[in-house]
Amino acid sequence: IAIHTVGVCGSDVHYYTHGAIGSYIVRQPMVLGHEASGTIVEVGANVTSLKVGDRVCMEPGVPNLASRATKLGIYNVDPDVRFWATPPVHGVLAPYAVHPAAFTYKLPDNVSFAEGAMVEPFAIGMQAAARARIVPGDVAVVVG
Repeated sequence: IAIHTVGVCGSDVHYYTHGAIGSYIVRQPMVLGHEASGTIVEVGANVTSLKVGDRVCMEPGVPNLASRATKLGIYNVDPDVRFWATPPVHGVLAPYAVHPAAFTYKLPDNVSFAEGAMVEPFAIGMQAAARARIVPGDVAVVVG
C-alpha cells in the first residue's frame, strides 16, 4: 500500500515527547502513525477482495487469528494484537506498508484520503457512543 495520508494521534505525540505510554516503552527508533489511508500497489496471490489502484484505509491492529478473543469475534481485545506504532511494532508514517487484506478496506469514491485516515478514530468514537447509549438530544461534555 502506498501511504497517502496519516493522522497524527495523541499517542504518537505522547511517544514522541515522553518515549512511553504505560508499559509500552520505546527502546529503539520507531516509526509512528497508525491512522492511515493509501492506494494498493501490489496484492498477494490469494487476495481477491482488493486490486491494484484501490484506495483503502487500514485497521491498525492485526490480531492473532487463533486467539480466543478473535474466535469469539472480539479481536480488538486480543492480548496478542500487533498494533501499528506501539512498541515494538512500527507505524505507517512511511512511503509504503504491507498489511493483511482482511484488515484493509476499500474507500468509496466520495471518501477522501484524509477522511479514510480518520475511519479508525471515528469508529472508536462511534463504538463508545453506542455502548454509552447516547442518542440525539443528550448532553455531552467535550474535553481536550
